[in-house]
Amino acid sequence: MAVRLDDLDLEIVGMLSVDGRASYSEISKTVGVSVSTVRNRVTQMREAGVLHLNVWLDPYRSGLAIYATLLLRVRAGQLEAVTSKLAELDEVGYVATLTGGHDVLADVFCRDVPHLSNLIHSEVQAIDGVESVTSYLVTDVKYESNLNIRRVIDKLGSADDESER
Repeated sequence: MAVRLDDLDLEIVGMLSVDGRASYSEISKTVGVSVSTVRNRVTQMREAGVLHLNVWLDPYRSGLAIYATLLLRVRAGQLEAVTSKLAELDEVGYVATLTGGHDVLADVFCRDVPHLSNLIHSEVQAIDGVESVTSYLVTDVKYESNLNIRRVIDKLGSADDESER
C-alpha cells in the first residue's frame, strides 16, 4: 500500500536527499516547523518503510578497484532464495529483481579482477537456482540520483488529472 506524503514530508525528504546528515534542527529551520515535528515525520516515514537513509561509499576512492553489475537468470520458483543468498555475500551492495531478459540485478564491489572472477564462479554461480550470470564492469559513476520526489509526485498527480478528463 502506498503512503501519501504531504508537502511537509516532501520538503523533509528533499532536504535529506541533498544531505542525509542534515540535523532535525537544520531541517526545522528551513521548513518552518518544530524539531519534534521533523523528528516525528522522519520516524513515521521510516517506520512505514517509505524513507530509507543509506550511506554510499565510493568504491574507487576506498580501495575497491572493481565495481560490477551482475545480471542473473534464475530458475522458476528460486527467485527469493537466490536474492536472499546474494544479499548475504559481503561483496554485494545492491540486489533487485527485474522483468525482461534477466531476473536479478546485483551490484558488487571487489578488490580486483581475480576477486570478481572468484566471486562469480565460486560463489554466485554456486547458488542453487542461478542459471546464468552476465557481468558488466562499471568504469565511472557519472550520476547518482538524489531524486526530486516532489517533482515526480507532482508529475504523477498531473498525469492522474489528465486521465480523469
